[in-house]
Amino acid sequence: MATDSSIVTIYDLKNEGKPLTCHRIDAREFLAHPLGQWSTSPDGKKVAIGDAKGKESGDDSGEAMRFKAMTNKALKVLAEKTFIPGYQRMNKTELVEALLEDEKAD
Repeated sequence: MATDSSIVTIYDLKNEGKPLTCHRIDAREFLAHPLGQWSTSPDGKKVAIGDAKGKESGDDSGEAMRFKAMTNKALKVLAEKTFIPGYQRMNKTELVEALLEDEKAD
């Protein structure tokens, strides 16, 4: 089951409605700024953070949390030990996903 991660998107009205993804607490600060540059809607001026929709994130297993807490170097060593092809060119997110897939395969 997914949970609300408190990540919201607000829009920069002075920059053609460009989106900014940030934490809900930070969004409140942006929306409260006296310049009125930010909105929860790209169409117009809405300043209520309740209007902003949160993104849902997937559940993390204990293994996923353990992998995410590791450094990139440690993940590459683990990937090498588990014979994951192309691990040298992977970033941290790709390494975590590959290691989780390897765990599921076992």
